[in-house]
Parts: sequence; C-alpha cells; structure tokens
Amino acid sequence: MNSHPKTQTAEAAPQLILPLFLTQQNKLLYAFIAATFGTIIYLVPNYYPLIQPRYLTMSSLDLAVPFVPWTFWIYISEYLLFFSAYFLSKNMANTNRYLYSFFCMQWVACLIFFIWPTTFPRELFPLVKESTSSLTYAAFSSFRAVDQPTNCCPSLHVASVYLAAFVFLEEQKSKFPFYFLWASAVAFSTLTTKQHYFIDVVSGLGLAVVCWWIFHRRVAYRAIDELQPNR
Repeated sequence: MNSHPKTQTAEAAPQLILPLFLTQQNKLLYAFIAATFGTIIYLVPNYYPLIQPRYLTMSSLDLAVPFVPWTFWIYISEYLLFFSAYFLSKNMANTNRYLYSFFCMQWVACLIFFIWPTTFPRELFPLVKESTSSLTYAAFSSFRAVDQPTNCCPSLHVASVYLAAFVFLEEQKSKFPFYFLWASAVAFSTLTTKQHYFIDVVSGLGLAVVCWWIFHRRVAYRAIDELQPNR
C-alpha cells in the first residue's frame, strides 16, 4: 500500500525550486524595487516601441461603454490596491510567491508590448474641461500626458490588480471578495476611461491567472539557507 503518494509524485516530477528571499525586514525595500522595476519596464515600450503600434478592432462592448472621466479615480486606485495587498499579506511564503509572479507578469507583458505593440484611439475621447470637474480634469489630463496610449494588450493594469487580489486566496481569505470586487471595478474603469479595449481586460485577467498558477501551484520554494551546499 502506498502511504506517501504526494512525496513520490513530487520526486517523480521534479519542480523548479526558488529561494524565499523576502522577509519582514526587507519587505519595504523590495516594494521600492518592484515599483521601480515595474515603472521602468513599462515605460520603455510605452515610449519606444520597436515597430509601429497597431489599433485593434473595437468590440460591441467597447462601443457601448461610455467615456466617464470621473472613473479615472477608480482606475488610479490600482496603486493603492496592490500596495495594500502586498503590505497586508502576513504569510511571507505567500508574499514571496506574489512577488515572483509579479516580476514574471511584468516581463511577459512588456515582451508582448515590444513584439506586438498595440495602441488605443484615445483622441476619439477627448477630455472636455467644461463638463469635467477641475480636479479630475487636471489629474486625468496630466496622466494622459505621461502615459502614451500604447501597451494595450494585455492590460497590465488589469493583470496587476487581479494578481494582487489573488494574494488573499492563500491567506486572510475573508478579504478576497472585497479585493476581487475592487479589482473588477478597476478593470471595468479601464473601459470607461478609454484606456483599454475589452480584449485587453480579458487577456490581462488571463495573464494574472497564469502567473498566479505557475508560482503558487507549479513552483517549489525553500529558505535561502536550505539551498546552500553543505560545507
């Protein structure tokens, strides 16, 4: 009788083993590193695409969803969402997995932005100062001036918020419904702010799911000292 099927299965199918490098002591440092890395790797293809970005075909949903400038505040809440999820995470193994999946997601998305750049016809949806609050107009127009209408598919904005919400699939599970709904509101706001196509939202969610599954289900982890050769 086989009393240890899981152990034998793991031995029969070796996994990639990664170090658990993130600790409570360096958590803030790696938040800064991740934010810096994410900003740089996003802006390079955003400003310097290798080939001419192409427009995608508007779906019926893209055409039906109106341009609602005030939802920019929901859109920009992305940053609060993923930083709060990161710092609220208490299980360091789970937070390590989240950070690995975050870096992988950034690399994959930006590789796609380089080899298959897409853009959105934002000029069809101009901000009208007279019908927009002064604060929203100032913030949204400043954002548009910095962020080019490229790097559309997949939506890294959508992928980032859903990946952050998935942190609470492993711990503090009572927080997951709130974060998932928040992520969904942010995802929908990418349509109402005319930053993305619907296909960008779908592919962004798919990217988050795949990266989460790989680093939470297919990769093994060890403490750094456990990976050192015996002396």
